[in-house]
Amino acid sequence: MNSILMFSLLFLAAEALLTLVQLPLRKKKIKSRVHIVLAVVKALIAIACAALVLAGPVVLRPAQPFMMALYVALLADAAADLIYTILCALRKKSRRFAAAKVFSLVCGVLLFVYGVLNMQTVTAKSHTYTSEKLTQEYTIVFAADMHVGSAQPFETTKKTVEAMKAVRPDCIVIGGDFTDDYTTKDEMEQAFALFKNAGIPVFFIYGNHDLQGHADYAIGLQFTKAEFEKAMTENGVIPLEDEFFPIAPDLLLLGRKDITAGEDRAKAGDLVNPAPEAYLVVVDHQPTEFEENLVLGTDLQLSGHTHAGQLFPLKWLYSLIGGKVYGDYEADGAIMNVSAGACGWREPLRTEAHCNFEVVTLKPAQ
Repeated sequence: MNSILMFSLLFLAAEALLTLVQLPLRKKKIKSRVHIVLAVVKALIAIACAALVLAGPVVLRPAQPFMMALYVALLADAAADLIYTILCALRKKSRRFAAAKVFSLVCGVLLFVYGVLNMQTVTAKSHTYTSEKLTQEYTIVFAADMHVGSAQPFETTKKTVEAMKAVRPDCIVIGGDFTDDYTTKDEMEQAFALFKNAGIPVFFIYGNHDLQGHADYAIGLQFTKAEFEKAMTENGVIPLEDEFFPIAPDLLLLGRKDITAGEDRAKAGDLVNPAPEAYLVVVDHQPTEFEENLVLGTDLQLSGHTHAGQLFPLKWLYSLIGGKVYGDYEADGAIMNVSAGACGWREPLRTEAHCNFEVVTLKPAQ
């Protein structure tokens, strides 16, 4: 709740700054087409802010919360300005600065409220895949990008884990970025404790944030890898680092080390599939090496990392440049599902796809 309050204050500050910058325009008569151009410029600046928050250099960390708030204010103002300008042109009425700002503020509040609620609402998303390799039906729950303590209160994390366990799957796979640079040691330990005595196997795959590699730019290192692994294993969670695990005679799980492990990550071609006749589920936090993993005989890859863009319209922009951002992708008979993730990063705002965990049903082909 504190993070939501702080972000609310940042949003109000961004709205105040935007209004102050626009004040010199209030007594000037500007043609409609100029207002449309200005709206486009504001939208582009908003998108730039979103991209710098989620994919910008680490040194921008101190400014990123305000940049995300500015993204909301600018995007809403651009949309409101465009709509208001078109309405005034159609009705042949002159623009009023006060009316334009009220409309902009209403749009901003609506976008802000939607984004915050969207970040706090986690749902199950179901998928069904079939294969001749399978002799019976299995269910896997896959949850990536939970970012404990970052953009959701712990109570939301607790409800998400309870919903995952309620599915009663054959196994649960935590697909990386379970924690991040803003997770405290206590939050990390409490989160792993949620899986204790789950009654089903729970597997863990490392992501790029879990071990707080950029803690110096956040709240400082909160726990060591040894402390992280102790909390994990004490609660019965099984880490997989370029390791295979047989779920059943006809179902095999492989957890890859994250690509940020560098030379410590094995090349896919150096791993030996112990059961090539079994259906192989590869879990790789980042979706960048789907094609490389195919040499293992991959049938299904589960990935996360992208948050489906998290902030509109990044999902579409990343897709335009060839990124695998969200949904199913196919190659050589294999499928990769990229999850939107069960949370987002840092600030409690999400204006792209909903937060979710994946419920994957595997069935024998008819």
